[in-house]
Amino acid sequence: MSSSTSSASIVYIIHGYQATPDSHWFPWLKQMLEAEGHQVEVLALPGPSTPKFEGWLDHLRANITRHDAQSFFIGHSLGSITLLRHLESQQDAVGGMVLVSGFAEPLSFLPALDSFTAEPLNTEHLKNIVPQRLVMAAQDDNIVPYPYSLRLAEKLAAEWELFEDGGHFMAEDGFTEFPALYDAITQMLPQQ
Repeated sequence: MSSSTSSASIVYIIHGYQATPDSHWFPWLKQMLEAEGHQVEVLALPGPSTPKFEGWLDHLRANITRHDAQSFFIGHSLGSITLLRHLESQQDAVGGMVLVSGFAEPLSFLPALDSFTAEPLNTEHLKNIVPQRLVMAAQDDNIVPYPYSLRLAEKLAAEWELFEDGGHFMAEDGFTEFPALYDAITQMLPQQ
């Protein structure tokens, strides 16, 4: 029996501060997952150099059209907290998420982003609707120090993967490809 298009899995990738869908490892990961038959959407968030919380949240509301067991999410840096804010307003369970260099508390050196973390997360609800949760970080991340990501993982009761080297997992850190993330998300995805 052939599966219909609507039952195919979809992966949404949410970029971070000062990034675009063409940044870092996003195009590579999109290409890799699409080659296996998964649908991939890398959202282009408005004003990435001057992110506005409501603007980014509105963009997710308008462009994430599926919330079901075949929907998977990857957030990078500021994209992680934006994704969590979006998901906490949803009622339907999704398949899973990977948060890369994520944080859910103010970054003292980037006060312009405080609106994203002003309210505490509804972690119980997030745990209920996102059964597979993974947070990845690097010990040498000098943009979002890894303890921020570790505290987020603990709040979400998420699996935790800490890299010795990786920085902020950006192209400048050598991350135009990200095989460990590819492995992590494909383990979550249903087999095609």
